[in-house]
Amino acid sequence: MKRFYFTLILACSAAATLPAYAAMGNMPGMDNMGTVSGQATKAQTFMGQGKINSINPAANMVNVAMGPVKALGWPSMSMNFLLQNKAMLNGYKAGEMVKFSFAKDAAGGYVITRITPVRQ
Repeated sequence: MKRFYFTLILACSAAATLPAYAAMGNMPGMDNMGTVSGQATKAQTFMGQGKINSINPAANMVNVAMGPVKALGWPSMSMNFLLQNKAMLNGYKAGEMVKFSFAKDAAGGYVITRITPVRQ
């Protein structure tokens, strides 16, 4: 009888703690899943620096020739980025050097969340 109650207590403890542990996203081997219980995890922000090649206000997009992004294993390249809001590039023009923060969006693209000029 003691063994039954002990087993019951262990089962209830596991049932109560495992969902909470999984919701925190701390399950080993689940680092690259991107979702926990069907909800998006907090977006990781990356840093970049480069020269604005072109600005497309109609598409809310900018093309940047940037240096490598070590955190993502990216080499130097030119890349199109969406902007978090259209007003972010007011006053910027092609050829200008900038530093920027970006994150992956739900659609799998990358969105600039912050941009500042590089002071020379």
